[in-house]
Amino acid sequence: FQWDHTCSRDLAGLERAAYEQSRGAVDAVKDLIGDFELLNEAQLRPEVQREVPWNSVGTSVAPYAGKACVASLAAALRGMSRAVRDVAAASGLPLRIILGVVGREFGFLTAMQQQGVQFDVVGFHVYPHHHQASLLSDPWYGPGGPLAQLAAFGKPVHINEMNCGEIYRDAYENEPGKPVTESCLRSLAKHLGDLRSQAVARIESVHIYELLDEPAKQPPESRFGLMYELGRPKPHLALVTAFAGAPITQAEESELTGRKLLDAAQIAAMRRPRALP
Repeated sequence: FQWDHTCSRDLAGLERAAYEQSRGAVDAVKDLIGDFELLNEAQLRPEVQREVPWNSVGTSVAPYAGKACVASLAAALRGMSRAVRDVAAASGLPLRIILGVVGREFGFLTAMQQQGVQFDVVGFHVYPHHHQASLLSDPWYGPGGPLAQLAAFGKPVHINEMNCGEIYRDAYENEPGKPVTESCLRSLAKHLGDLRSQAVARIESVHIYELLDEPAKQPPESRFGLMYELGRPKPHLALVTAFAGAPITQAEESELTGRKLLDAAQIAAMRRPRALP
């Protein structure tokens, strides 16, 4: 279904096919993987965007009603979610379902719930710029900001794609010391700091996209890495490591404190105690 954009009108057949394919895939890896996301950025599928343009409706559900491609998507997601539920029941394993949202279209999640799509965790993709308001309150996402909107579903949250928005700018140099790259670092420090200190949503994890640059791709997809390649880290990696509470070297700490992204006391306060052997 990931590559099928035809908006089948045979909703029962589509749900059945999605169920069968997903059940086989989930059953094969259930001992290794506990969380399963239903597609990737599902509301950005071109056929869905033709019916409900991205970031056009916010928390509203009504624009999703009576739309053929939305109904087709919901049927596929229903089948997938039932498959995960059934494998969990049959195996006794605590498998969970993630349904994600991008931007401020929180009404998409409600619309899918109303059409019988089950999920346990809310996924969220966000690429904020340094100049943007705090994720704790940014009104662009709706009342209370994005975290309040995510928390309203009463489920844990995985921010399963995040990086700075500056990477999308044509002027992004991907080189420490250059102005837009440094703005990216300030953006990560600002927004990760807010996420680490917040108590609004039950955020279980923040995944930075991605570990390594992919120079074979066209910009911006070529430059999201925390490292240029293995063995060539960017300051971004030290910054994310510090926020994760893991050890960094004195040289890496100096990179962060010299830029005033964090001070030594902040880094020390975030560091987790090393587990005893």
